[in-house]
Amino acid sequence: MAQAKRDALEARSNRLKLAARKEPYWSKLGEGQFLGYYRPGSKAAGSWVAKWRDIETGTRKKSTLGTADDYADANGEQVLTWAQASGKARSWFEVADHDAVLVAGGEVLPKGPYTVAQAMEDYLQDAERRGVRGVPQARSASNARIIPELGQIEVAKLTRTKIEAWLRKLAESAPLVRRAAPSNKEAPTPRNFRIPREPKPVKVAQSPALPRTADEKRARKDSANRVLTNLKAALNHALAYRRVSCGGDAWREVKPYAGVGEARARFLEVADQVRLVNACPPDFRRLVQGALFTGGRYGELARALVKDFNSSAGTLFLQGKGKGEGKPRHVVLTEEGQAFFLEMTVGRAAGELIFQHEVTRKKRGESGSAWAQSDQFRPMSKACEDANLESLTFYELRHSYCSMMLNRGCPMVYLAAQLGQAGTRMIEKHYGHIAQSAMADAIRKLAPIQGIHQPEGKVAALKISGGAE
Repeated sequence: MAQAKRDALEARSNRLKLAARKEPYWSKLGEGQFLGYYRPGSKAAGSWVAKWRDIETGTRKKSTLGTADDYADANGEQVLTWAQASGKARSWFEVADHDAVLVAGGEVLPKGPYTVAQAMEDYLQDAERRGVRGVPQARSASNARIIPELGQIEVAKLTRTKIEAWLRKLAESAPLVRRAAPSNKEAPTPRNFRIPREPKPVKVAQSPALPRTADEKRARKDSANRVLTNLKAALNHALAYRRVSCGGDAWREVKPYAGVGEARARFLEVADQVRLVNACPPDFRRLVQGALFTGGRYGELARALVKDFNSSAGTLFLQGKGKGEGKPRHVVLTEEGQAFFLEMTVGRAAGELIFQHEVTRKKRGESGSAWAQSDQFRPMSKACEDANLESLTFYELRHSYCSMMLNRGCPMVYLAAQLGQAGTRMIEKHYGHIAQSAMADAIRKLAPIQGIHQPEGKVAALKISGGAE
């Protein structure tokens, strides 16, 4: 008896060889029925997506089914094999086909309960269609923080008490730590050889460290506020598109935590910068110097190429294309900064990375490779300890650059351009006190002597004696 042809997405080994892209890889299950596999650029496990299309009207709907069993064993609920995802998709197709009703304009409204999970998915798909930035991050936050607690609750049955309890729990929880997935490389195997079960990956896991210090608690509340903003946006979207008929008071009355968005901007004085630089190992020292000369983010500097330094103009081009990074820009360098980057680039190939990690990675078999996403944490912590400085993050070198430039009288609009900011709002928020002091000093130094006031008499301040005789 001939065997049925296997789908290309059925074997995990085939899926892991696929290139990451925004559009899922689709398999046709029936007329107007498709099962898709989304391969993320982070090399984490992919996800299954179902797509349904009405043959007569062309109306389309999508639904996220669950995570693919790329690294973890399937459990039939959150983690699915191809067969399980196909079965789940077929069940959803029946609901989409029979329970959807057409309204004016061809829009599809689902019958039955409309849940928070559906509201989040509709909102994120609409944001993706409109080209809103940060949709992947919002989706990750939704999957990790909203769906597990509130996803199955009907929007119409949400209460203010329920949302506030969820928000409080979120603010008191530990942050999520993303760990790298294992290597997907597979050795060639002989025919009929049974491939052993792949080891389970290290998933996104919650750090055991709960917020303890005042700043950690502030940061968790600030993070909870951002997730709440996404939830409210999704629920308001559901109201605007008449997915639900409730008034929306349940979530509109929930107030975010107040006064938690003001992080303490820490920075190093010039003398402390020298101490830190001297305490760094050679390869990391160069990276720290680059940050202090440019105000660049870690990812921007790690990607900087030799050709990005323009010795004639005295500038360094930073791409600014990573997560949370600003606009691509040409950073104007000081004379000391120009001399540093000239020494770093002279005689080197144009396409070579300026900053390279000289530590050999045993697991990867690489030496002198690019600085990876988390390579800065340990050397930064060790350097601060050796320099007898309060522990700092690499990003706080950017704060040091900002404070230094403002203290030297650099206008905020120029500094915003150097940092890749769209405006001066963030600079005013974190460095307003420094800017005011620098502005006062600059005005007193630069203002001309007008000669329009002549004292009419001798005026002296009264001296108050220090006690009764």
